[in-house]
Amino acid sequence: MTGRIFITGDMHGSFIPFFGLHEKGEMNEEDVLIIAGDAGYVWDSDYIYKAETLAQLFPGTVAFIDGNHENHAILNAMETVVWNGGKAHMVGERVMHLMRGELYSVCGCNIFTFGGARSSDKDRRTEGESWWKEEEPSEAETEYGSKMLMDNLNEIDYVITHESPLFARKFFARAKEIDADYRLPDILDGWYEMISDGRRFQRWYFGHMHEDRLITPKLRCVHNDILRIGEDTPVKWA
Repeated sequence: MTGRIFITGDMHGSFIPFFGLHEKGEMNEEDVLIIAGDAGYVWDSDYIYKAETLAQLFPGTVAFIDGNHENHAILNAMETVVWNGGKAHMVGERVMHLMRGELYSVCGCNIFTFGGARSSDKDRRTEGESWWKEEEPSEAETEYGSKMLMDNLNEIDYVITHESPLFARKFFARAKEIDADYRLPDILDGWYEMISDGRRFQRWYFGHMHEDRLITPKLRCVHNDILRIGEDTPVKWA
C-alpha cells in the first residue's frame, strides 16, 4: 500500500485523536501524520514515554514541526539526523521533529517546514520550565529558511508552518497581539507571496490559531481536523 501524508494542528500533548485512529484502523505503517506545531509531547523528561505511546497507537510515522509551546531546550539537545532528505531530530521510534527551513521528500511530495512563533502568554510562564526563548526563530534561521525557499521554489509542493502569514490573522476572532518587534508573520507574508509563484506549489498549512479554516484556496489553518494533505475532507477519528 502506498504511503499517505496527513496533516493536523496543535495537539498540546493530547492522544485522543490517536486512540480514535487506532480504534478505527484508519492508518497503515507507510503513512505519515504531520502536526503543524505545538505538538506538546516534548515538554519534560517524560517525552520518552509519550513518544512510545505515539508509536504504539500510530502504525506509521508521526512528525511535527515545533510551535511556541514546546520544550525547545530538549529538542535542540537531540541528535540531528537526516530524514527523507532534510535535517530532523529523532524523538522516538517513528516520531520525528522536523526542523526550521528544511525540505523533505515524503511519499512523492516535497514539503518545506518552518516551526516557531512568539507566545502571547510568555509573561505568565517561567523561562526554562514553561517557556523557552528559542520558541521564536532567530534571524539566522529565517535567513536560512528564506534561502531554502528561494533555492527550491519550483520544487516545493507543500509548506507547513506554525505561525500564520500576517494577512491571514484578520480572518480569526481569536486575535493574537503582534508586538512591534515581532517580524515573523510579516516574513511569512513575503514567503507566501513568493511560493505562490512556484510551479509545484499546492497548499500552505499552519496551526497556532486553534481553528480549522480555509483562508485562501492555497492557505489553510489546521487544528482539530486531520486531513489527507491536499484534500479538504477531514478523516473521522471520533
